Amino acid sequence: TMEQMKKTFSINFFSQMFFTQYITKMMLRQKKGSVINVASISALDGNPGQLSYAASKAALIAATKTLSAELAPKGIRVNAVAPGVIQTAMTANLPQEVLRRQMARCELKRLGLPEEVANAILYLASDASSYITGQVVRIDGGIG
Repeated sequence: TMEQMKKTFSINFFSQMFFTQYITKMMLRQKKGSVINVASISALDGNPGQLSYAASKAALIAATKTLSAELAPKGIRVNAVAPGVIQTAMTANLPQEVLRRQMARCELKRLGLPEEVANAILYLASDASSYITGQVVRIDGGIG
């Protein structure tokens, strides 16, 4: 329903934009910072039955790229990660057939782990990635 779509966008897009507005004010004073948004491969590839989810995450990717262009001259990098099928409470509720279909597409033939996503986020937040901005890093075990 339209109400469900609004709720999904509120959680997946507007909440992150609200937080980004808040935190970048501090980063602007420091003339340095790194914003990392959590998108999804669904935003890049689409996924049947996930219209609202995929669209809300695609909006987040568009915002990531736009904010990167706007904030880079001020010393703030903006990137996103796009996890694939990660072993979480969300994927625990997926039907086994859906998981089998996803694993058939995955080159590593397994679910990703939350710490693997966290490691990519830590890298993007660190100075080791100081020349990376406006990018979407897929963490999907080779689905893409």
